[in-house]
Amino acid sequence: MVSRAEVEDTVDRRVFAMPYYGTTIDGEDFPKLNPADPDERGLLIHGEHVEYHQALADPRWEGEIDGVNPRLHLALHEVIANQMWDGDPPEAWQAARRLREHGMDRHDVLHELMGVAVEHLHPALARAEPFDPDAYRRALNTLGRGGTAKPAQPSLWVPVTQPPQLTSREASRRGRHDR
Repeated sequence: MVSRAEVEDTVDRRVFAMPYYGTTIDGEDFPKLNPADPDERGLLIHGEHVEYHQALADPRWEGEIDGVNPRLHLALHEVIANQMWDGDPPEAWQAARRLREHGMDRHDVLHELMGVAVEHLHPALARAEPFDPDAYRRALNTLGRGGTAKPAQPSLWVPVTQPPQLTSREASRRGRHDR
């Protein structure tokens, strides 16, 4: 039997992975998506990144925005969201909780996890080296250990229908800094 604490942890983990169930992309409204469906979760992730909507509206578009390849960026977000949703590896959620306890916001936590994933996936993809899941888990275990200057803030991951609407200035800042 699963304990209440385990159920609450699963819900917290999944809501952290994807706190939204609706989004708008290029004026098209998706009000009721299912974050449990990986394809619909991908749309929700796309919706969170308004700074890339215009570029990604053209399937032939290639390039970078402020030094970031939007397609790769969203793919990495999906990798981490899928790991968080599935709880595999469990070290990803453990690291996310530690970083969150240090006051890091959700998107920054996801980017920290993405950084570790890239570090371990790149050799496998670029040089056909074998992926070492144990090394990946060990690296995740180092995240959030030790002190941080950011004060801890309470976590309130409440599902909402839409990602927050950003001003063009905020979207521009996210495009430069949230990688």
